Amino acid sequence: MPIKPQSIRKGTTIKLDGKEVTKQEFLAFSETWEPKHVTLFNKLIKQGGGFTIKGTYIQIIPPEKMVTSKGEADGGVQKVDPLSRF
Repeated sequence: MPIKPQSIRKGTTIKLDGKEVTKQEFLAFSETWEPKHVTLFNKLIKQGGGFTIKGTYIQIIPPEKMVTSKGEADGGVQKVDPLSRF
């Protein structure tokens, strides 16, 4: 049971035995997985980490989150009504 392509988000780095692989290579690698392996992968894709499946060490590095200098999540661009006055 392979994983779905949309499971791997943009910016996520996946390494097989220390070597970085592309999305297509990893999808081909996951075709022989059991459902329990897919469940484990889906949990770790969100938080990052490493695990071993059939003797191959898989390391997942999620994209870094944008934070302010205070360590809080960035609020993004503030939307202002162009017709209002200050």
